[in-house]
Amino acid sequence: MFIFIIRRLLQSIPVLFGITIISFLMIHLAPGSPMGQLMDPKVPPKVLEEWRKIFHLDEPLYVQYGLWLKNLVTGRLTSFKDGRPVLTKIKERLPATLLLNIVATLIIFSVAIPLGIFSATHRYSVADHVTTTLAFVGISLPSFWIAYLLILVAVKGLGLPVLGVRTFGLEGLSPSESFFDRIWHLFLPALIASITEIASLSRYMRASMIEVMQQDYIQTARAKGLNEDDVKYRHGLRNALLPIITIFGFLIPGLIGGSVITESVFAWPGIGQLGYQSVLSRDYPTIMTLTTISAVLVLIGNLVADVLYAWADPRIRYD
Repeated sequence: MFIFIIRRLLQSIPVLFGITIISFLMIHLAPGSPMGQLMDPKVPPKVLEEWRKIFHLDEPLYVQYGLWLKNLVTGRLTSFKDGRPVLTKIKERLPATLLLNIVATLIIFSVAIPLGIFSATHRYSVADHVTTTLAFVGISLPSFWIAYLLILVAVKGLGLPVLGVRTFGLEGLSPSESFFDRIWHLFLPALIASITEIASLSRYMRASMIEVMQQDYIQTARAKGLNEDDVKYRHGLRNALLPIITIFGFLIPGLIGGSVITESVFAWPGIGQLGYQSVLSRDYPTIMTLTTISAVLVLIGNLVADVLYAWADPRIRYD
């Protein structure tokens, strides 16, 4: 297993380079320029040209890519927008995004897997039809629309603040009141980030569980007189989890990508909001660094999924 992990990590290096090159070309070939977003349109062309030289935007693309890679590795990459180190800006916002996505992941797996198992073991019942309908509604509705609807209900209907990580202007709270205030501000963004994933993951879980429960070895286990719960959860569930492990590999980078919308709507100070602001200002160094982090998460997620495969299915060996 150790050799397999090392081999996969080495194979990921050229893949990561390929992703960064393609992303770099797409970002620089897209319409718009950092100069057009950062400077007054009335600024003389001579000044604009000087700024282009400062940011190396007058260099060929392969030179700009080399400079970006060099500055990223040496930690000297600075933002076009405010001149601050990009890694420092990401480091400041990363804890908020990690907290949001860890809570969202816990909600997803705590709800989706039991819901999928319940639907599979009560197939074609009224409860199954209800969960199926709710799942398709959750998949179909845009998350930003649900977010704005919940904000409207919370603010207009209940008079509760929902934006940011805490209630601004509310001073003098006790530690317990401050704790519950932060939990409340975390709950709605985490719920919005998890709704679509709960809906889709529960459907995958239902389909996988139904397929496994129709296998011959399940019928053999029942014929031996095993308890039905043992048949479902000891022999069926472990094999039904294999497709879910595949999805787990893409879940974390998917949540990071989805946090762009969630954090922007709820004014959550994470890297998703930073990415959205960077795209608007054409802050190429920040966009590229966030894209690289997402690519690394995808590669790590795939590696973790492969390792979990070996844990869930004894027939899989990588040695």
